[in-house]
Amino acid sequence: MPVPAEATFCGSSSEPITDLFIAFEALLTKHEAALWRCDRREAWLQSELDYPRVPLPTAAGAPTRYAADIETIARHVPPGRRRYRLQQVLHRRQQAWARGARACGLTRTQEQEAALAEAVRAAATTLLATPAKTLTGIRLKLLVLLATQDPGEAFRDASPWRELHLILADVSALVAEI
Repeated sequence: MPVPAEATFCGSSSEPITDLFIAFEALLTKHEAALWRCDRREAWLQSELDYPRVPLPTAAGAPTRYAADIETIARHVPPGRRRYRLQQVLHRRQQAWARGARACGLTRTQEQEAALAEAVRAAATTLLATPAKTLTGIRLKLLVLLATQDPGEAFRDASPWRELHLILADVSALVAEI
């Protein structure tokens, strides 16, 4: 969940959470850019190779189902030549995908994204563990908590997310009055 633009602060203060928030926000921005790069490279690779999967045998008129792993093929196709053939085709497609991912930089980009995701989690953990000295500090802690833990719009009205958003609104109003 992106951090609201109004939460951005410039400069340093006596509240360490403010500096931690600035660092968190910078990492979050870098992480979002890395996700975008991953998505772009994966979309290109998919347009070139399609996903590494094979169609499973289906009854006439039934929708096509796919397998992206050997175990799924084993569960849905009886032992024999057909199963072996599907597993071999899938293996070749997976190898082609892996080669393509390395060649277009997707593998490296995914590694960078994972490292940034870990850095965002670490920055959030550090910020949340730091004692707040002001209402602004509490507000920033709530923003980070919601940015890293909120399950999204589908749960916006579910507890405790509804209450956390209400608390954030209350604290934000108090901070605005100061």
